[in-house]
Amino acid sequence: HLDNKLESLFYRGFFVLYIYNMKITILLSFFITALFAETVVNPITGRTWMDKNLGASRVALSITDSEAFGDLYQWGRLSDGHEFRNSSTTNITSNSDIPGHSLFILSDPDWRSPENDNLWQGVDGINNPCPSGFRLPTEEEFEEERLSWTTNDGLGAFNSPLKFTLTGARSRMNGQIGNIGTFAGYRTSSLSENGSSRVMGMSENNAFMGTRERADGNCIRCIMDEQINLGDMNGDGIINILDIVQIVNIVLLSEYNENADLNLDGEVNVLDIVQLVNIILN
Repeated sequence: HLDNKLESLFYRGFFVLYIYNMKITILLSFFITALFAETVVNPITGRTWMDKNLGASRVALSITDSEAFGDLYQWGRLSDGHEFRNSSTTNITSNSDIPGHSLFILSDPDWRSPENDNLWQGVDGINNPCPSGFRLPTEEEFEEERLSWTTNDGLGAFNSPLKFTLTGARSRMNGQIGNIGTFAGYRTSSLSENGSSRVMGMSENNAFMGTRERADGNCIRCIMDEQINLGDMNGDGIINILDIVQIVNIVLLSEYNENADLNLDGEVNVLDIVQLVNIILN
């Protein structure tokens, strides 16, 4: 009991909450976990990421799982269709931040002329393609993840909590996708001194921080912006049953709170409670 207002009971796979005389029954199963667990935390770095690449249909089952590859973005572009692996191409560069079409722009080194270094900078980046509350990781954040792997190669990347895959990459010169199943370059928001974009590259035998030109097509794994602490409703730095109480109150009052919207669907409801319970149990 918690001030006679909260009673929790585990019984045959059910988590039952009695809050303010209202009972919410949540079936805890692998199905629910797989359906709503859209984020993953690396316990070594403490950072929260999307659990799959942008455009991927599922979390990777293997390092060469094509359904987990996702889309291939040109650095700085929004999700306008150019990122699709079968998108058509054009040789005409864009003179604006938003090209206004879904074509993959063949150009060297950038799809935009003149360049704009601020398109993917932070959660409020002009063309940030990540879901609300997420952004492109920096080079330093990806490097921190790489150093947490058991081995510095593709297998270490896949065996990490983030389940990285060898997605291949798309050429800025001809639009062809190559090295599928043997290489991946994961985009960052960081740029090198000469203006090239920084990526976390990985192959079967190695992993490293490197550069790719902005007009190349590479995959994206979004990271949660540290300013948004999803689930920590009372701001104590710990996610526990007290945070569930507050989210239930928000649901009952039909209110909205960004920190309570764990599945990032623009609503706060029982699905967010399910996800918070899963976080606590795990």
